[in-house]
Amino acid sequence: MQFNQSQTKISIARAFAGLCQDAARYQFMAKDARDDGMEYLSTLLEGMGKHKIGQSQRLYSLMLELSENKKDNVVIEAGYPFEDNKITISLERAGIIEEYEGKNLFAQFVRVATDEGFKEIAGVFELIGKVSHKHSRILKTLAQNYNKRQLYKNSKPLTWTCSNCGHSIEDKSAWLVCPLCKKPKGYVMIPEEKLTSGE
Repeated sequence: MQFNQSQTKISIARAFAGLCQDAARYQFMAKDARDDGMEYLSTLLEGMGKHKIGQSQRLYSLMLELSENKKDNVVIEAGYPFEDNKITISLERAGIIEEYEGKNLFAQFVRVATDEGFKEIAGVFELIGKVSHKHSRILKTLAQNYNKRQLYKNSKPLTWTCSNCGHSIEDKSAWLVCPLCKKPKGYVMIPEEKLTSGE
């Protein structure tokens, strides 16, 4: 099948637009987290936004590489959520969006690309879907812990590290103020185990 006549081309355009919108939403969330004194959470969200930009850049490159007309304008119709961006709400909503993208949207794009014979593109969609699954788990865990004020507490000792100066301790909770650089708790890096355990 010719790429320009394929549904895979439309899938790339839809995915590109959605990923760019996701990236913007993460930047808005990062600002809200920073305004709430949660410096490391802000950095984490900015990182997720960068992931989306990296993914969209890959799709953009594929579109340019495979399109016959390098000045292509692909018309798509899509819905974009506009919701309350309070960090307490947006973490949970972003987790739901990532779950939908990973389980449904990118899985559908994989099927279409595979059926049309675009194996490389199907592989790219599959990898993006896996990142969405990971983001979903992290965001849902963050939302749960943020809303319970449990981001910096755990039932078992974890290693808490200051993102500003590198000071670390192993304990069930992080400090209120870093003993070394005096930055507030919002600079403490949330351990990977905490992000994926749901605890």
